[in-house]
Amino acid sequence: MNWFKSDFNIRAWRLIQNYDIEKAPGVTLIYGSRGVGKSVMLRHLYQSTGVNEGGIFTDSLSFARQYAYAAQENKLNIFRQRYRLTRLLLLDDLQFIAGKVKTIEELHYTYEYVIGNGGKMVITLEGDGPQLEFLGERLASRFLSGMIIPIDRPQVEEMERFLDEYCHFKHIFVDKLVLKTISERKDNLADAVQIIEQFVHFAESQQNALSFLCFQAYCEHEDQRKDRVVDPINIIRIAALTMDVSVEELLGPTRKPKANEARQLAIYVIRTLAKISFPEIGKYFNRKHPTIILSYKKMQEKLVKDQDLYKKYCVILNALNV
Repeated sequence: MNWFKSDFNIRAWRLIQNYDIEKAPGVTLIYGSRGVGKSVMLRHLYQSTGVNEGGIFTDSLSFARQYAYAAQENKLNIFRQRYRLTRLLLLDDLQFIAGKVKTIEELHYTYEYVIGNGGKMVITLEGDGPQLEFLGERLASRFLSGMIIPIDRPQVEEMERFLDEYCHFKHIFVDKLVLKTISERKDNLADAVQIIEQFVHFAESQQNALSFLCFQAYCEHEDQRKDRVVDPINIIRIAALTMDVSVEELLGPTRKPKANEARQLAIYVIRTLAKISFPEIGKYFNRKHPTIILSYKKMQEKLVKDQDLYKKYCVILNALNV
């Protein structure tokens, strides 16, 4: 299908479709929330203009990985020659290099060479505003000195029209009330499409038509599935329920034995099942990672000795369908 064009994204599409590398500003920044078509636009610009101009289309994480590999393998000259001499550099998802100091510095030099040689850059950023503080003042000011174009969130009517076109293109016959309901619940195109695809798969598995009644069954099924997903929020909720304490107590500063043990159990399950780092776990509990490590080890010892506590641990595992 031709990508959906409407009021919320029309300014960006006009830029992409009429992009003239000779007349374009040095840097163009397109920003907007997740799933509103920024990557699609950049890819379209690469295919329509970048290929003929010997341009490069990449995302910031790929740029960071390639830079790190080049530095490690002593191939920085090759990396820099490729990026710094291009006439058109299209860089997607700029936000993903936040905190990568050396990558940001390398991007700064890349910018200076590309623009200095008469080349152009088009960048996309996920966010509700052109917030570039993570780049540092020098590079942020350079990127903000060019053309800045926002993509708004689509309105309900726009979303509904997009889904109708998408289903028509895919030859999917979905009840119009389903499309209306999705449009009211979601504010970006990517999530809306994902729901359509999941709903179609669910309906096929149930051998049902894509009716509103089937969609209600799908929503109930998804709600139940999400309640069993192994993630820290679910684990904390289930641990609190199993240990008969409130979530507020479990996450709060209280050191009451009952709440403390529930907290230790939640930390142990998160570390064991979710496989995230101790510092990351600490963010959920507003505690430093040495405290999280100590809680984990204490619970590990308790589960070996305390059969009643071990049974509660098993209840949590069963609730998560593990």
